[in-house]
Amino acid sequence: MNAIQPEIEAEEKISLDETLHNIRDDLAAARVAAMQVLVFQMQSEMEDAEMIPSDEFMKATTDVSRAHNCLRDLESKHLKPSNIELPENLSDMVKKVAADVAELTRILDRCSKDENDGIRGLNGGPDFYELCCTRVAKGLNELSGAIASFFLQMTVKEKAEEQEKTNKIALEIGKIGRVINMVATNASIEAARVGDAGKGFTVIADEVKTLSTRVSSLSVSLTNSLP
Repeated sequence: MNAIQPEIEAEEKISLDETLHNIRDDLAAARVAAMQVLVFQMQSEMEDAEMIPSDEFMKATTDVSRAHNCLRDLESKHLKPSNIELPENLSDMVKKVAADVAELTRILDRCSKDENDGIRGLNGGPDFYELCCTRVAKGLNELSGAIASFFLQMTVKEKAEEQEKTNKIALEIGKIGRVINMVATNASIEAARVGDAGKGFTVIADEVKTLSTRVSSLSVSLTNSLP
């Protein structure tokens, strides 16, 4: 049971592309949501302003909460399953944006729909514009771009490592083919020396030589398939 466990874990490993997609998907909607919340706050302070529907506002709070959960669980949910470790500067960036999103989430958690299909409990304070626009919306946008850039570098590195591994395998197969060919040649020579008594062994030696040719051909095909 233990012997096959590494193979199972390898199959379940999430690809870099899928991990990046999941992270960006969780963060994308929150950028727009933060601006929607800000607009709602500004409209609520204006007379006769056309308010954002309460359902849209509550959806925006859900999107911000989703981003908050993503950043809070980024390491355990997205990074560890793919064996990814962020560099220190990007890790610090995640922590800063996560703190800003958490602050906005706490403000929005106090909001609810009222009996008139409006919103009550929204009190962003004097720094609400900076929090929504600069720290959350802009911060999430910059973080998303930084994570994408980091994952691109990792993808290039991973592909280079995979190519190097494949190249080494092709070289080893080539070596095995040459050894098999040498053994088959020596066997044919020895079989010829003993005359009729070695005819049966000659057939075996020919089959081994055919196998050597096939192994060498496989090595060449594998090498040619490399980019």
